[in-house]
Amino acid sequence: MKRNRRKKRYSRFTLNTMNLAMLIVTGVIVLMAYCWFDSRCGAIAQEIDAAERKLAQLDGELERETMRWNEMTTPERLESALARHGLDMHLPQADQVISVGANGKISPRQMSVVRAMRRNGGEVSRTAKNSAPRKVFGTSVKRPVGRVIR
Repeated sequence: MKRNRRKKRYSRFTLNTMNLAMLIVTGVIVLMAYCWFDSRCGAIAQEIDAAERKLAQLDGELERETMRWNEMTTPERLESALARHGLDMHLPQADQVISVGANGKISPRQMSVVRAMRRNGGEVSRTAKNSAPRKVFGTSVKRPVGRVIR
């Protein structure tokens, strides 16, 4: 009896040229994707470095300007600037200061409001009287409220 010695047509793993080509193409694609991602991450890192340097520069500039402003607004400097320009100004007295609430209304029982009403014949100055918000183009806009005018 003769034995059938045919070769197996399908084996579990055969390394033919098509499989080898697909493996090489896949490797090249993965390598290209890695190189692209690496270069993109490098470019983003350079942008972040530049932004951090700019932020550090602006922080230093802000600190210098804040120190300069604090130096300019000391009471001695303000008094010398007023004297240099010939202005005779003083801080307001306690009864001249009017506090305005968060809603833009003046509290009616403040001593300064009561004194202003006595002084003006029962009326507060126009800046205190018109402190309610008004409508402009459909939005609510609050007018700035100053101190009582004598």
